[in-house]
Amino acid sequence: MLTHHSCFVIESIAKALHQKIQHSKLIDCFSNSPNELIICFENTVVKCNFFNGELLFDIDEQMIGKSRLFKPQFIEVIDSFVESVITHPFDRSFHIQLSNNFILFFKCFGRKSNVMLIHNNQTIEHFCKHIETDMNFVFNENSVNRQLDFEPHVFNELSLFKKKYSFLPETLFYQLHNNPSEELFTNEVNKLRSIKGFETEENTNLFIPADDKNNVLEVFSKWTRQFIGKQTYEQQKSELQQQVEKKIQEKEAYLQINLKALESLKIQRNDEEIGHIILSNLHQINPDLSKQVLLDIYNQTTIEVPYDNKLNAVENANKYFRKSKGRPYLLQQLSSKIDKAQQQLDQLRLTKEKLHNAENLKQLKPYKKEQNATDSIQDLPYKLFTIDDYSILVGKHAESNEKLLNYYSDKNDIWLHAKDVSGSHVIIKVKKGKELPLKVIEKGASLAAYYSKNRKQSLVTVMYTLRKFVRKIKGAEKGHVTVSNEKTLLVKPDKQ
Repeated sequence: MLTHHSCFVIESIAKALHQKIQHSKLIDCFSNSPNELIICFENTVVKCNFFNGELLFDIDEQMIGKSRLFKPQFIEVIDSFVESVITHPFDRSFHIQLSNNFILFFKCFGRKSNVMLIHNNQTIEHFCKHIETDMNFVFNENSVNRQLDFEPHVFNELSLFKKKYSFLPETLFYQLHNNPSEELFTNEVNKLRSIKGFETEENTNLFIPADDKNNVLEVFSKWTRQFIGKQTYEQQKSELQQQVEKKIQEKEAYLQINLKALESLKIQRNDEEIGHIILSNLHQINPDLSKQVLLDIYNQTTIEVPYDNKLNAVENANKYFRKSKGRPYLLQQLSSKIDKAQQQLDQLRLTKEKLHNAENLKQLKPYKKEQNATDSIQDLPYKLFTIDDYSILVGKHAESNEKLLNYYSDKNDIWLHAKDVSGSHVIIKVKKGKELPLKVIEKGASLAAYYSKNRKQSLVTVMYTLRKFVRKIKGAEKGHVTVSNEKTLLVKPDKQ
């Protein structure tokens, strides 16, 4: 059995192609995509598929149409005639000798495969431009006419055989292990070089010589189409599954954050009650204090109330009354977000299950289209990033920075901000009972640096502390805070 990139398989393709196109005219050459070169002869089309960089052939008589974005290739040899298709013994390459000293050289070297146009032995153009060294290739007939020497001692050990004859099937070693005969060796090699037909094993890249058949091009082309289809399906399925899994994790984190924010808002003391407490304690108010210890008329205990000493007691009470009017809206808004996120999460989990059961490209198609569409949540006051299952929240603007602190962070979360410069507040959601890894803090710091006015600097100083040590500055603009117990990190701005 031989693999699809065996030099003997490549040689059999070249010999079969010689029978098909010798003396025919090359009438067109173009590409419909960067990974596909199409060479049209009078009665045969050679489609060169560079799948993951590897050259695979699909040869047929059916002409291939040009796409709207097609690109002409190798225009110098249009209308040239094929003189011969030349095999390169024991090498994974061959070339088509054209009129006027032109050569199309097919290099089937795994991910370094290429098709090169050669004139007067010098490479003048090549299809895979990223392999820059191929432009330096000089054609030499002696270099492509490799000879195979018989060395009987290599049949003593399999490792020696593999090193010397890496392109020969391992079965030949066992065949000659006890009796290394040069005549038998030559006969077996010649058989491999004269293969006229193949059979293939399903779902493998193995080709079994079948001398009673004459189907090299047909079998290899069919295998190419099946192989590319199967590999494309597996790659796309894996990519889609990873995308869906990432979205599920992000949606779960988003849902938990909003559930916590809703719970916090529900247990938060009603601002209307605070207003009434102030009015019922007018005689105890000290206008110079920013915090008043007052009698809670609802449960007959004392309560500490934040107090704006730039306003009188009635004005402070009215401020709390106005604030309380927005509470039902915030509750409704958070509940709506949670319901919507739960529906999206249920849909994502259903998609995950359907992707798992998808068996071909056709069944993947609707999910590929769905995943290409963005479903970013525009009403969030933050951008969400994840690293090692930790959620990092980055405020979008001054108002959202304040919301981030008030509704989406807990006292033991980590708060970060670029030092001495305006920028986004960043919150790392901690996990109870678990020590926060340093790399998560560093990631949060890189985000704080990137979403600041110093993002263009190579290194930025970022301060961080527990959320409970961050306080809003009285009378200051939204997002302005005072910080204590902070530490600093010097990091590179990065949002990746």
